[in-house]
Amino acid sequence: MPHRFQKKRPPFISLPRHKRSDEVLRLKGRIKRDADEYGGMFTSHLVLDEPDRPDLYNQWFDFYFSGLDRFTIWNAEIVTARKAFWDGAHELAHQRTAAMLTPEERSAESVMEFEPAEFSKTGKVLGYRLVEQQKIQYEKFGGLTFFEQWEKLESDIVREAPPTIHELFRLDRRYAYGIGLYIVLDVDVIDRTAIEQAITQFREMGETDWQAPNQVARERLPVVSEKAALTAIMRTGKGN
Repeated sequence: MPHRFQKKRPPFISLPRHKRSDEVLRLKGRIKRDADEYGGMFTSHLVLDEPDRPDLYNQWFDFYFSGLDRFTIWNAEIVTARKAFWDGAHELAHQRTAAMLTPEERSAESVMEFEPAEFSKTGKVLGYRLVEQQKIQYEKFGGLTFFEQWEKLESDIVREAPPTIHELFRLDRRYAYGIGLYIVLDVDVIDRTAIEQAITQFREMGETDWQAPNQVARERLPVVSEKAALTAIMRTGKGN
């Protein structure tokens, strides 16, 4: 959840208790105002339960809810076990592909160049676009580019050496707004019911880190990569 972690601001938990309490009261007011949309247990900046949205696009959600005491806000991200599986395979494939490159090759792959793309009437640059870099084909990858090898290895990992996934709650106390909370839940989609289930379970466990002792069953997890699954949706128009 790095997009909500602001390094230039102090962690929420370092604020005086009265400031945290004020923020909690404001959040509770917002949750109450948004109850028609989110049900009254949480709120968000995102659209939830969008009609006709394919299930594979409902695999994660960001939301906020108050803690059991009057000084805590939970800044949460929830993902399905399927999404956690895909993210794990994606990251593992990237690490293994990058490890096969020399430092010089890794540096070349990370180069980003921009060029002016929009100008004012006076010639002032108003915007830039990313310059497309020439794709390097590597003999060590059988003639594939870095991204092609990454994608190939990701598919191999999903099929042959899948990462283990557990339901869990993981806290991150560095957040500038509230306390970060990452949730993995073994459900088909993230909807209001799944989020309310997660909040209830988290509170019953005492709002702490937790990991299920048993991993999510393999038959509950995908046999193709996330890109392949989403590509199939776009080709067929079927989302489930």
